[in-house]
Amino acid sequence: ASFASTCWGRQDDADDPEQPNKYSQKMLLSTVDEKHKGTYDFFYLPIDFKNKCNLGYAFINFIYPLSICDFYQSFNHRKWDKFNSDKVCELSYARIQGKQALITHFQNSSLMTEDKKCRPLIFFSEGPNQGTYEPFPVGPNVRRRNDGRREDERE
Repeated sequence: ASFASTCWGRQDDADDPEQPNKYSQKMLLSTVDEKHKGTYDFFYLPIDFKNKCNLGYAFINFIYPLSICDFYQSFNHRKWDKFNSDKVCELSYARIQGKQALITHFQNSSLMTEDKKCRPLIFFSEGPNQGTYEPFPVGPNVRRRNDGRREDERE
């Protein structure tokens, strides 16, 4: 089951100086992995490329639905340790469910042209490599991000 974890407040809190939107994907993964490494197979922390900070929510797909219970106990309605913030994690079900559906949703996204540190991550779901990084299959029709520049100005 996939969760959209609204991890530190509402999306409209983007200008709130207490919001820990400076968490990088690596930092959030490290926090999640303290107790939940190997329990999920998709992870994505959306980034505002203009401001270079996260948007205040993340997507995590758990391999086994029961893993959600432990994750919920660890994170739901709890404050974040870093950045001295009063924001709390609040979990909810994601609109898109399942690893393959999430891959399909993102593989042709303009995200696939961005820095690899800002792209969705997938992990092996089973076998001896469960929980280790798996290459993300980039789609054949990756869209370019509309940044307001003409095509010849992007080089």
